[in-house]
Amino acid sequence: METQKQTFQRPDMRQMLRKMFGPPNFILIHTDQQRADCIRAYGHRPELYTPYMDSIASMGARFDSCYSACPVCIPARLSLLTGQSPQKHGVLANIGIPDLPLATTFPSEMKKGGYHTALFGRTMHTYPFSNSYGFEEYVPGDPSNNDKENDFFFQFLEKEGAAGHGGYNGNGTFNNSRFAAPFHLADYFHQTMWATNQAVDYLERRRADKKPFCMFLGFYAPHSPHNPPAEWFNYYLNQSLPDRKAIAEYDIPPISNGHPISTYVDLQGEDYRRLLAGYYGNISFIDSQVGRIINAITSMPNTYVIFTSDHGEMLGDHYHVHKEMPYQGSVHIPFLIYGPGIAGNQVIDTPFSWHDIMPTVLELAGLPVPDSCDGISFAQNLLHPEAPIPLREYLHGECRISKVRFTGYEGQATENNIAYEDGVHYLTDGKTKYIWFNQSGKEQLFDLVQDAQELHNLADNLLYQKTLLQWRAKMMEELMLEGTGLSDGQKLICKVEDPLHGQMQELLEKRIKEGKSIAYYMPDKNVPRQK
Repeated sequence: METQKQTFQRPDMRQMLRKMFGPPNFILIHTDQQRADCIRAYGHRPELYTPYMDSIASMGARFDSCYSACPVCIPARLSLLTGQSPQKHGVLANIGIPDLPLATTFPSEMKKGGYHTALFGRTMHTYPFSNSYGFEEYVPGDPSNNDKENDFFFQFLEKEGAAGHGGYNGNGTFNNSRFAAPFHLADYFHQTMWATNQAVDYLERRRADKKPFCMFLGFYAPHSPHNPPAEWFNYYLNQSLPDRKAIAEYDIPPISNGHPISTYVDLQGEDYRRLLAGYYGNISFIDSQVGRIINAITSMPNTYVIFTSDHGEMLGDHYHVHKEMPYQGSVHIPFLIYGPGIAGNQVIDTPFSWHDIMPTVLELAGLPVPDSCDGISFAQNLLHPEAPIPLREYLHGECRISKVRFTGYEGQATENNIAYEDGVHYLTDGKTKYIWFNQSGKEQLFDLVQDAQELHNLADNLLYQKTLLQWRAKMMEELMLEGTGLSDGQKLICKVEDPLHGQMQELLEKRIKEGKSIAYYMPDKNVPRQK
């Protein structure tokens, strides 16, 4: 007599939790200016201590090919808010236009689907800061806020700080400076802990409410000021940290490091040592606060947690600090997620970006994705890794490169060096990267598998000419579709590009006529609109 074999089927935890608790909750933790290799789980910098970020990767999925499609704050955050690529929403530089007419946003769609929406800390960089664009509980606490009198974090500093504390930058650190020093106030005055305190309080209040929630928690760090608490600054300062700067033969060193906010620098000695201590220290301090969030939701099993960052930090690679560049330090960013139905230790290598987050979350929530989104949902690939769906062949990124901080250093912006370039476009599938600088026409091609630091430009290598031509053709097609005049479908056309495209340029001109202030917009520094 034959006995029938019984097979064990793993229960669908996602459906079980939904039946028990209703729709899932979402927590989206976003940092500013954190490169992907600055989380130990990515396997490149083991000297970093990030156990809680690593745990998100082990409990769920790590995206190895997550890229910033425009590696500066405003365009990236607008992509998160709208589910639109920079090419679609039209902002390609840090220009803040007030009163954007956004009928459809990430939080408004979640709210429409029955969710309570909240944001604490770093905002979506929209103007004015008081406009929540769909967040019901909106507590901006943002060191980049130009309206600090109405910023909750700076109100807290003013009210609770002792007389003469010097403010958030009282230890001499400040935005966009490479100067680093320990935070001079108690830890709870640091934006990282202050924002976490608001979020933990919110989570406690949500326990008594059956309504699902979608919470954004925004940290300003590890963006400068490089000011972690002394414990974390000294933890790294007292180590012999490896010098991991990527300097290639094609890189041209600057004439002068200039002012501490100069982005074109040759970092050496104490400058580099302290920058690493401040940058790494802020990341580990963030990690400790991520641990508080994970601990706060142990009794909320039906919750997805996402950890990501808007763009990276060059950390001296290719003689550059900060962002804007097309190289890995600037564009390769972390994306980690765990939650119901997502198997642990997944690695997804399909190219992904911030405009994909909104459609992915909406599908995980069981909500429709609006037609205004051009991002792609990765929900099915997360839930069914055994049968992944082909979603994207490659990602297109671009950025206007600011020259403002080179002013005053004679000879810095000479032709062929990195300070000369006005703008850049890149394509990557996570394994190969093609770069085209649209002012000079310079091309670069990198094998990211064999050359993660992008030290060897293969564009002039005869063995890679076929590959170069293939990627160039893809770029011509992308730019032809954009309609910016950078391609006629047959060739790439060099020209200085507008920082804003289409309707955004028209909206900028309208807001200026209305007498409204445009954040970070300097007409004498930004190239006029092409006719």
